[in-house]
Amino acid sequence: MDKILVAGVNSVVGANLAEALSEQHSVVGVSFDSRVQLPSCEVETETSRKPAAIRELLERVQPGRVILCGAGADSSWDESRRPVASDLARAKAWIDAAHATECRLTLISSDAIFTGPWMFHAENSHSICPSPESMLLQQIEQHAAATSADSLIVRTHAIGWQSGSTFGWLETLLQELERGSVGSVDFARHGTPMLATDLADVLTKSWESGLVGTHHIAGAERVSPRKFALRLAAHFRLPTPACPIAGSLADRTVGFGCGETSLQTRKIRRALGIPMPLLDESLERLYQQHQNGYRARLSGQSAIRRVA
Repeated sequence: MDKILVAGVNSVVGANLAEALSEQHSVVGVSFDSRVQLPSCEVETETSRKPAAIRELLERVQPGRVILCGAGADSSWDESRRPVASDLARAKAWIDAAHATECRLTLISSDAIFTGPWMFHAENSHSICPSPESMLLQQIEQHAAATSADSLIVRTHAIGWQSGSTFGWLETLLQELERGSVGSVDFARHGTPMLATDLADVLTKSWESGLVGTHHIAGAERVSPRKFALRLAAHFRLPTPACPIAGSLADRTVGFGCGETSLQTRKIRRALGIPMPLLDESLERLYQQHQNGYRARLSGQSAIRRVA
């Protein structure tokens, strides 16, 4: 059984990866900037961003593997979370510390590195988003690759429940759907979302196969936020909402996560011999997590009101 340290469990991807992986591994979480409690694993709060302090933490915990869930570990459709300049320094410190302590590194990055007009971007796609946020993520990826040839760099668009009592992007959308309508929903941008706990399963298989380098791990279907909202409502047994349309097909959408970020997953599918999940499969598992208490445990509540 590997000991895994998940750095950034305050992110949606980090929290859900830590919970899913704790079923088979010894997992320690580290929260950035805020205190987080998880039901199935120990969580420490990062007290210093200095490389020496992070190295001391890794030497004390002694994980065999570090998963860095930083600037790219939230849905690119969540406009409240965007990479900032300080994320680059933090990521470099964690990458350097993992290398110095000989921990195998998995870096979670984002589909929002890309933009349109092309769809289903391969790992070597040249349709790079020119935004400052995308440039930051590219620099983080480049540092991970240059520091260690054994790094696994995963671009994804993972969704899942937010840890703690604060509502995240998904919870807010679902609350609006329960009320019968949502605000303006973009139909122009497209991505390939997958459930974060499904991502954990693919990561485990990737480690077992010894994969390194850059791989796209994402859902099998390309969808817009508008279509996502409609299908989310259907899986949660809610009425079809009124969805005022946002966006335009007349103008090319620009900005971080605002364009075509769908990912081609042929490389990972061929390497592991497995399919990527369909959106309906991920949404049904998300609904089951709502029903079976997983969501409540992650939020720190004993129970939550069930959607009919």
